[in-house]
Parts: sequence; structure tokens; C-alpha cells
Amino acid sequence: MAAGAQIVTGAYEALNRGDVEGALEPLADDAEWMEHSDLPEAGCYRGIDSIRTLLEGFLESWDDLHQEVETARSSRDRVLVQLRFRGTGRGSGVEVETRYAHLWTLRGEKGVRVDAYYDPAAAEEALDE
Repeated sequence: MAAGAQIVTGAYEALNRGDVEGALEPLADDAEWMEHSDLPEAGCYRGIDSIRTLLEGFLESWDDLHQEVETARSSRDRVLVQLRFRGTGRGSGVEVETRYAHLWTLRGEKGVRVDAYYDPAAAEEALDE
């Protein structure tokens, strides 16, 4: 696995453990996280504190949360992570399994932008742009 992909995948392992600070570790302090309009938390989260709030809320919404990195592919300064999510809604008790993707842009060894896509094919297209 390329170095950029290794940096990024550790964030998902940390989040699976409920370790928000570990999940934030690969991000720059001024990073941006974009949840696209087809996702529940749509919007732009700027800065590490805003992203921390997003991730804490995400963890609070789910029981038995697990994100499996199916693939991680690097191209130039970007890393595409294809994910399989499984979890049980904390309020509803509904079991959910879905796939989505995150496209990370790196500056050195830090993520400066994460674009979250519900449609993994759209993330693939964005990587190749």
C-alpha cells in the first residue's frame, strides 16, 4: 500500500475503535471535509474542530459501527478510499449496510481535504479528473 493510503486508512481503524482524535491525526489543522448533498450531514466542515464535531456526531448516531476499507488507491496527491459501512442506528435500531467513498487530498503527509461521496463511482471519476 502506498504511503498516502497507509496514512489515510489508519483514520478509519481509529474511528472503528471510537478514537476520534486518532481519526483526526492524518488531517491538517485547516483541513476541509465535504459531505456531498446526497449524504445526511451534507455541508462543508472547515478546520479540525468542526471535523471533530462531525465525527463525534457520526459516532453518537450508531451502535456497532464498522467501516471496512475495501480499497485504497493513490493518484498524485490524492487517495481514494472505497468503504463498506455496517452499523445499527442508535435511535431507530435499524441495521444499515452500505458502500460509499472518501477522496482525500494530501499536502505532504496530512489530509487537507476530504470529499465524501455516497456514490463510489462518482468518487472514482473525481480521482481521475
